[in-house]
Amino acid sequence: MNKVCTLLMALCLLVGGAFVAPIAQAEPGRMVAPKIHRAPTAQVNVQVHVRMAKRQQNQARAAYRRGEIQSFATIRRSVMNTYQGRIIGTKFVERPKAPIRYVYMFRVLGPDGKVSVVHVNAKNANIIQVRGTR
Repeated sequence: MNKVCTLLMALCLLVGGAFVAPIAQAEPGRMVAPKIHRAPTAQVNVQVHVRMAKRQQNQARAAYRRGEIQSFATIRRSVMNTYQGRIIGTKFVERPKAPIRYVYMFRVLGPDGKVSVVHVNAKNANIIQVRGTR
């Protein structure tokens, strides 16, 4: 039993020495960690999209409080009553010099799998334009 323990300890020292040897070969008195190779990572700047969405939401909220547009629930209901499918995206656009100043753009995924873009007048919840399939 004593010989087995001695053999295991010697084996551990030999295996452990293989990992410690590159560190010991560095400058005396300075420890160097072994290099780990990692795949390059891409950095994505998401903050721009978040700010844009918050700005649109804040503009819509301010216009609603001033009484210039209908509530989002009313506008969404008018789109859902007219078009079957699922709303997959919404964008609020303020166009100061256009005849229709506030417009919601809804991306609707139809039951056939095709996407339509529905433009809605935010003041009276009327559908202005539809791009894509009906």
